[in-house]
Amino acid sequence: MSNADDAFVQATDSLIALYRSLERRTLDLPLLTLMPFLITLWSTFKFVFFFYVGLLLIVPVNFVILLRNAFPGHWSYRPFFLSHVYYVLLWIWRGEAPTVPFVFIRPLMNLFMKSHFESRLRRLRLAIVLNDELSDAKRLALLSRLDGALERWKSPRFGALFYTVVLPGVISLPAWYKQLVEFVESFGFRMPTDVFANLISEKMSTSILILLALIGPGYLLALPLTAFLAKRGLFLGSRPDRLCFPGGQGGSGIYSKEREILDGVGLRLREAPIDLWIFAVVFALGNFIVVLAWDHLIAWNEWMQSSLNPDMEIPFGGENQLLIQIILQAVLFAIVFFVAALRRGRAGRA
Repeated sequence: MSNADDAFVQATDSLIALYRSLERRTLDLPLLTLMPFLITLWSTFKFVFFFYVGLLLIVPVNFVILLRNAFPGHWSYRPFFLSHVYYVLLWIWRGEAPTVPFVFIRPLMNLFMKSHFESRLRRLRLAIVLNDELSDAKRLALLSRLDGALERWKSPRFGALFYTVVLPGVISLPAWYKQLVEFVESFGFRMPTDVFANLISEKMSTSILILLALIGPGYLLALPLTAFLAKRGLFLGSRPDRLCFPGGQGGSGIYSKEREILDGVGLRLREAPIDLWIFAVVFALGNFIVVLAWDHLIAWNEWMQSSLNPDMEIPFGGENQLLIQIILQAVLFAIVFFVAALRRGRAGRA
């Protein structure tokens, strides 16, 4: 074989074998699980607890440990909430999207995984077709093998998926709710028609319903975002129980092996930062919702303040304080977003 024949044969064999090893790792994953959300919830609870405890004890406790370490022996210092802060900073520094996983759905992760496989294999196929140094027999053999791999890892088009699954599902939500009410009432139960109005005022009931309706799309986008996080965790070599937390995994994993294989035939490809794109969309959508539902948001904060304690000034009370908080949050998230986007390429994790 010529040098070109040998290079493309080795790249094709290595790339297909690499993708097969990744697919084998997905066979035992659950179809659907809430564990990523529960892990995030538990970690948030621990951070809040140790944060308030640490504000009171981190200085005196570590000062005592410092005095103790002046004598023979060593005691470990107590970081309290600092370990959680370090985890978040390390997550961003490794180039991961500043977000948390929600609900893991394996078919969605497989969709992103197959789309990744297909794009690389098609690019390799195009390079084989256009390469003049390959012999005709070897070109036909490689194209046949790549066509078989592409048929196996063929991914549905996102446009077709949106128009055939997502859009009809959203349109049919009212019909599903009506059928659910009729099914429950067939057993003699009555569905409450004004739950919020029984708990709070009619005005607040309307505000809450409007806010829930506006933030709903953001939670829907959290599903594909979680699936893409899991796909990145798979490529980085994360444990199955930590698959949706790629920021907790160091190194470049499969990305470096894939890059080395494709470099052998002169191809330079990088993964599209879909998680960062989705995060940017959710971030922009959230700010748009804040502007759109500003009056309802103010009403919600006023109700919270009057319900908790009319004389107590809560942190989010008042229109000016709420505006300052939203501006600071927007600036912080923008900085974090750009740091993650710049670090991803430099860390070689794409």
